[in-house]
Amino acid sequence: MSNTCLISDRHRSIISAVENNPTWQPPNAYHVFCIRHIASNFNRKFRNEDLKRMLKNFGYTPAMVNFERNLASFRESSPQIAEWIDAIPKEKWSCAYDIEGQRYDHMTTNLVESVNRVLKGAKNMPITTLVKHTYSRLVAYFVERGTNALAQLQSAHRHSKHVVELVKKNQVDATGHHVRAYNVEHTVFEVDAGWERSYSVNLSLRYCQCGKFKAFKYPCSHVVAAALSVRQSAFTYVDDVFLITNLVEAYSFPWEPIRNEEAIPKISGAKIIPDSTMLREKGRPKSTRIRNEMDEVETSQSRIRCGLCKERGHNRRRCPSRGRND
Repeated sequence: MSNTCLISDRHRSIISAVENNPTWQPPNAYHVFCIRHIASNFNRKFRNEDLKRMLKNFGYTPAMVNFERNLASFRESSPQIAEWIDAIPKEKWSCAYDIEGQRYDHMTTNLVESVNRVLKGAKNMPITTLVKHTYSRLVAYFVERGTNALAQLQSAHRHSKHVVELVKKNQVDATGHHVRAYNVEHTVFEVDAGWERSYSVNLSLRYCQCGKFKAFKYPCSHVVAAALSVRQSAFTYVDDVFLITNLVEAYSFPWEPIRNEEAIPKISGAKIIPDSTMLREKGRPKSTRIRNEMDEVETSQSRIRCGLCKERGHNRRRCPSRGRND
């Protein structure tokens, strides 16, 4: 394992397991927190949706200056809020302090939640069926995406289709930027992006003041403009992680078909006998998941917005203020 980024919530058992395992320490791995869980924990404690939204938004901010300005405003809300946010290291939850760019712009555990959704129907199946179902779904995903990646490689594509589209979009935006070189080697630039916004760019250090180049690992429009001004391809500054060869390698895991049970060799040794007293009772098992306000789903009634008073929970016909207005 090398340069692995683990994104999780702040559950004490996860933090303890990571801290007590040298394998999960830098430079092998980096443990950071999901910004959605940070914001959710904040709202559960302080019950302020506006500040929750603000916290989540500036957590995504890649520029250090903008992040610090928003954080200062957030801390001024109350001494208790300032103490709470200061107790969480910035490098654990903010994009601006992801100095090494380990997140690659992944700020949440959404990937895990998407896997949970795929396997949702199999969660309560018997363990053997659950394992087979999980295995078969993973094989299907790996084969499908690996085949697509291999087709791109055979078509002489160098970078993944997704990052190519993002860089091309930044190339369009770069046409409106004005570039000034600041050294004879033409590696340091000031890029005027309009609206009185200028950014420092250093191509040799792979740095842009906006912070996006560091966080996303592909060139922002300011870097693209600087590269084009010295007749360099913008794709020169795309991180190697986006190479098609790496994508193909990631999906080339050697899977083996699950053989018929008759072909599975017999295992000698002690026979494990299930404890009959531990058998699960009939009916759906009780969930032991610790839920928070992120799991709360709005009811259909709470989603209704009145056309008269604009409040939620009722419609125009049932509006309490209708009688007073008539």
